[in-house]
Amino acid sequence: MDDKTILFSILLGVFSAPISFIKKPRFFWGSAGFDPISFFWMISFFLFGPLGALISSLIGAISIFFFSREKTPLLGAVLKFTGTLTVWLTLYYMLRISPNMFCSAIYFKEIAIIAPFLILAAIVRCTVEIPACFFAIPYYLSKTTEKTVSSHMMVEKFGGSTKFFLTMIGLNFWLTFLDVIIPWLIVYPTGLYDKYAIW
Repeated sequence: MDDKTILFSILLGVFSAPISFIKKPRFFWGSAGFDPISFFWMISFFLFGPLGALISSLIGAISIFFFSREKTPLLGAVLKFTGTLTVWLTLYYMLRISPNMFCSAIYFKEIAIIAPFLILAAIVRCTVEIPACFFAIPYYLSKTTEKTVSSHMMVEKFGGSTKFFLTMIGLNFWLTFLDVIIPWLIVYPTGLYDKYAIW
């Protein structure tokens, strides 16, 4: 990875930062159903690989921590960073272990390849984010309502454990879909990959 690529990765992270200032509509438990800050991080992944994605993601997560208007910016930064990290790491790892493929994002151009990888990435994201949210959401609710909310109380607010898990699964699949498809549409059909990608 040369200096120019590192610079572009930094710039994508910087470009994502202003989104931190925007107050987004959120569900009662704190999650946003649409948060484009991670789109820049995934664009960096498609163009510059895992190191580029890591650089952009770190800069973006730091911007969430310092500039978010939410009451729990550190929590938001950590969850957004880890959620997106699981997505691009899964995509990268699947390339590494897939037979008859060399490690290049050119394969993601094919819908037949990116689609099953996307589903797997959503599953991996769920295994990380759902246990994290079991503890993070009570913390968020306690901060925003100024009342102590336990994990049990939080689950009850969802209408029970089944509704909690189904809601979290649906949300994480939705966010993974957005995190992959929108950057994919920006990078591949537009020719950005052919012009700027290094892998």
